[in-house]
Parts: sequence; structure tokens; C-alpha cells
Amino acid sequence: MNVDTELDVWRQQWQSGPTIPLDLRRKVERQSRILKLNLIAEILVTIMIGGAVAGWAFRSRDAGIILLAVGTWIYIAIAWTFGLIVNRGSWSPSAQDISAFIDLSVRRCRASLAAVWFAGGMFLFQLAFVLGWVHHYSPAHLTPISKWLFFGSIPIDIVWVCTAVFFGFLLWYQRIKRAELRCLRDLQEQTPRSTFDDTETSTFGGAE
Repeated sequence: MNVDTELDVWRQQWQSGPTIPLDLRRKVERQSRILKLNLIAEILVTIMIGGAVAGWAFRSRDAGIILLAVGTWIYIAIAWTFGLIVNRGSWSPSAQDISAFIDLSVRRCRASLAAVWFAGGMFLFQLAFVLGWVHHYSPAHLTPISKWLFFGSIPIDIVWVCTAVFFGFLLWYQRIKRAELRCLRDLQEQTPRSTFDDTETSTFGGAE
């Protein structure tokens, strides 16, 4: 079921009665489970990657490894800060009614769009840092970096292919979420509600 069809079904269901559409409830609950799983994954990545590189730096005492550890933990700290801010107020609906479920869906959609920009920026930051570190602290430093970066080896070729795939996915995901947000905002405007806090929808207003 595509986004337009799904939202049309929700609209028909709430117009025919006061109950929350079952599909909408299930979708919100599924998103909540995904948020929790993502949080667990982020904790595990922080422990495994952050802990591993910190331990490596502590054991080696090498300036290059210490720099890598510091850069990694800066990246982790920025990612955690963004995640906590962008997901604030998005863990559960404020009430058990259709307007609260739709408002939550809108907030989550805006958060996803903000995450697209963040993921793209952080990927480029990490890519530049890691490639610069590898070039400086490996035998590759004997090769001019411009030559090394552009198809200098199979690993570098794989990096650029993965980069193209990643940004292609981001563009596809952004297009899907923008379409979903437009439909949700339209549905939100048509949904009967007793109260609605407009300040909540302005948090990620720039992501539309």
C-alpha cells in the first residue's frame, strides 16, 4: 500500500468513527519498536566501536591512534546529541486519539527528514577524516593524495561506490518522506481535534 492510499484509508476510517485506525496504530507502534531497536544498536555501536578505538589508543600510545580515537569519539558525541534532540517527544503519542497519533507521525517524519541531512553531512565529515588519516598514517602517504583518492586502488574504488550508493539511498528516502509528510500534513489539517500545539510542529520546520 503506497503512502497516498494508506492515508486515504486512515481519513475514511476516522471520518466514519472516533476510533484510531488500526493501520495507523500499528504503524506508530512499529515505528516505536524501530526507535527502541535503533537506540539499542547505537548503544552497542558506541560500546564496541568507541570502546575498541579507545582501548587501542590507550595500549599503543601512538599519536596517530590517539587522533583516530579522539575523532571517533567526537563523531559519536555529535551523533548522540543529534539523536537525543531530534527524537525528543517522538517516543509515544501524547494521547490515545487520532490527532495525537497523526501529530506523532508528523514529528517522526520531520525527524527523519532532518536525519537525512545530518547523515549526509556526518558521512562526508567521517569520510574526509578517515581517508585523510589513512593517507597520512599508511604507506599511501608516498603517493600524492589527489592521485590516491581518485581510483588509486580497489579499496578506494569500493569507498566511492559505497558513497554513491549511500547518497542515492538518502535521496530516495528523502523523496519518500517528503511525500509522506505532505500527505500527513493534509490529513492533520482535516483531522478533528480539541487541542493542538503548533509549537511542536515547528521544531523541524526546515526539513520540509
